[in-house]
Amino acid sequence: MSTIELKNKLKEKIESIHEDYLLEHLIDIIEAETANEAFEIPKSHMKSIDIGIAQIKAGNTYTNDEVMERVQQWSEK
Repeated sequence: MSTIELKNKLKEKIESIHEDYLLEHLIDIIEAETANEAFEIPKSHMKSIDIGIAQIKAGNTYTNDEVMERVQQWSEK
């Protein structure tokens, strides 16, 4: 199929969609594929990331098994 044929087919399919969530997902996909800029982490999130890195360096971590055990204990209460 040529590029023009693909675009026309895509337009037809989009016109037949009535669910907003699906249209929003399509927009997200197209925007992600056409974005030319790198994702920038908001400054408000950087503090949390820095705290997490410091916790890892200090050895304040849990294995997945430990977390699952804690969740199990918590859910039984």
